[in-house]
Amino acid sequence: MRRDLLVIAAIILVVVVAIAIITFSSGPTLPDIHSVSTDKDLYHSNEVMMVSIEVTSSGTLDNTLLKIEGIEDRYGNYHVSREIEANLTPGTNPFSEEFRLPACSSCAGISAGTYFVNVTIEKDGVVMDAVSHQVQIAL
Repeated sequence: MRRDLLVIAAIILVVVVAIAIITFSSGPTLPDIHSVSTDKDLYHSNEVMMVSIEVTSSGTLDNTLLKIEGIEDRYGNYHVSREIEANLTPGTNPFSEEFRLPACSSCAGISAGTYFVNVTIEKDGVVMDAVSHQVQIAL
């Protein structure tokens, strides 16, 4: 009888410890920008740039903000700029956005060279992840 009680107590202890380990090791749901890509590596004036983004999440994450900014001109203005409110689901969450580049790159303060498209994901004003993708602009 006493032995049976010890076995039952040991089983209960193991179950409680296992539940505690699972609860504390799972941690919060964090998003990860898995990839950022563009349809081309080289762009000219007045072309459309397609930006594709994949965000992975380990769980549901509502009210997140996906920010896309890039092609910064010499005046500090972004010619690629958009904010997307997103409710992330577990797994991969794809996003795709189109941006038209200025009709006259040099008139808009953009010279030929290397530029970046920067993507951040925020939750409650806190940046959870950030990734940059490089593109070339030719005149």
